[in-house]
Amino acid sequence: MFKDWNGNQIDEKILDWAQFCLYESYSLARLQSENEDPNLGEFIYNNYIRLMKEKLDPNFFEKSENLNLINSIYQWNFKWECMYNGCASMFEMSLNNFSKYQKLEGCQIIEFKKGYQSLFDTLIEKHKEKCSQRINLNYELRNILVCQKLLNFKLDGCRHCEFSHNENKIVLLFSNETVVICDRVVCTMSLGYLKENIDDLIVPNLIICEEKKKSVKRMGFGTVNKIILIYDKPFWDKNLEDIYSIWPTESTEKMFESLKHDNFDLESRWSEDICTICPTLYQKNALIAWIAGNHYHERLTNEQVKVECTKILKKFLGRDDIPQPVDIKRSNWNSNKFFKGSYSYYAYGTSSNDIQRIAEPIKIKNKTLIHFAGEATHESFYSTVHGAYLTGIREANRIISETNKSS
Repeated sequence: MFKDWNGNQIDEKILDWAQFCLYESYSLARLQSENEDPNLGEFIYNNYIRLMKEKLDPNFFEKSENLNLINSIYQWNFKWECMYNGCASMFEMSLNNFSKYQKLEGCQIIEFKKGYQSLFDTLIEKHKEKCSQRINLNYELRNILVCQKLLNFKLDGCRHCEFSHNENKIVLLFSNETVVICDRVVCTMSLGYLKENIDDLIVPNLIICEEKKKSVKRMGFGTVNKIILIYDKPFWDKNLEDIYSIWPTESTEKMFESLKHDNFDLESRWSEDICTICPTLYQKNALIAWIAGNHYHERLTNEQVKVECTKILKKFLGRDDIPQPVDIKRSNWNSNKFFKGSYSYYAYGTSSNDIQRIAEPIKIKNKTLIHFAGEATHESFYSTVHGAYLTGIREANRIISETNKSS
């Protein structure tokens, strides 16, 4: 249900037209290619307003409060799309590459009864012996070392040779000084981690082509977090689906300032980027708040987040009797140094083949040394679990194929 800042239901006729015009605007965005690349946010807004003026009585827009309502609905949709696309802002998304994302057929919402951990628990139980032999946890990778003898020219000192005299092997150096010698490496770290570490992770760094580095830098990587509010018992109606909070806008200029976080006090307004609060499928006494666009809340205590989320629920449900949650669980993807965010997306200014470049293995003298997998390396299913899974299969098949050819 769509509620305004006073807890009132949004006019259904206006809401229906707004959603229709937004849907049409995104359909137009998916048809864009090969043109000048404006950002997605401005393109959607301009077409949304144009279509709304075609559908509604022209006198409707003469009243500033009506335009502000139309803007408020766009503002909510902007935050929803940030969550859906894993970006900080739609102004940072590429219009020309928007159509590259492909939806997987079938149900778009799959929720494990006991969370993703239950999937891993099942796999580990099924392959207990292999997992215990092959999976080592709590090993922080420091460097991937390649021998300089493989290069056409030599640099001063070879760190690889400090640990191995076999130039065809790769050395993995971990922060606890553990050393692992291997034939190939498959890198599945997040794009956020790569962005921060690509200049130091692989040694010597010059084996990474400049185009690959530029692609890593250009691609976007945003933060989407879940805040799970746990109660003794539900205070909401059993038929509640979602709470969509429609925040007020004073003017179009002020709305754009807010969406760009210009003159925007994150300390007091971070919760305005919560785009929806909804029940879970299996935990009947819990609500999930989805937030994208800022990650200020990651630095706050659980108590501070509880208080703010309760304020939001009271405001948009128009109720003063809502209790604080008894517990809270939340993700902190941006402050986790191994992730630095959640999902990848085509940022404004990206090239259409940036994902392909990121996915390309690093080879020296036709020998593949370092493979890349993960959601940010799938051209159609980036930002998804199935995309990450499929890239793992892709690189496994590549290794099998190349190994069979050389044997």
